[in-house]
Amino acid sequence: ASLRALRPMGRLVTCGATTGPDVSIDLRKLFWFQWSLLGSTMGNHREFAEIVALAERGHLRPVIDSVVPLSDGVAAFRRMADGQQLGKLVIEVTP
Repeated sequence: ASLRALRPMGRLVTCGATTGPDVSIDLRKLFWFQWSLLGSTMGNHREFAEIVALAERGHLRPVIDSVVPLSDGVAAFRRMADGQQLGKLVIEVTP
């Protein structure tokens, strides 16, 4: 799903394996679109602070698939488990 969001010459940085350790990719697309794939250990405390600062200044735009109320949380988790979302699923908790 993340690769569908990449533009030509885009870079995908992954720092987790929420879909599991095994993935498949069409290498022809990797070559054709000149994508870069980078695995990351998620960095250190200083780098985390830099990322938070970038987010606070609005320089990072996470891809949001959908925002659902807590009452739809189970369905949202099912969508995520089935790999049907593109981006983050946000579960909204209100008092």
